[in-house]
Amino acid sequence: MRITTTRLFGLAEISPEDVKQKLGQPGFIAIDNNTISSFRRHHLPGARHLDPGDYGPEDLGPDKKALIVFYCSDALCGAGPYAAKRARNMGYENVFVMTAGLSVWLRKGYPVEAEIKNGAVPE
Repeated sequence: MRITTTRLFGLAEISPEDVKQKLGQPGFIAIDNNTISSFRRHHLPGARHLDPGDYGPEDLGPDKKALIVFYCSDALCGAGPYAAKRARNMGYENVFVMTAGLSVWLRKGYPVEAEIKNGAVPE
């Protein structure tokens, strides 16, 4: 078993396959903790970008039972687990980390959204 920041923090992991199945379901929230430039290039459909160290309950919503999945670039990235730990400490109950990260999501060819198309930022 590989030791990851997610496991060190005692957080639950979720696979990219499970996240893909849950996309768009009521009560599902995906949080991208990559850099803003990475988020603008590509992120999970419907994902929101949050700075892992600078957000509050108002950014996650009032439903403490919502399924919230945090992710960053890959299993070596600590931003997603750090942000997920903050959410759990705020009282959110269904907090998961997609430890495989965006790199595996992209490698599998799963759908993404982008704010930058052909290098241009939309107006």
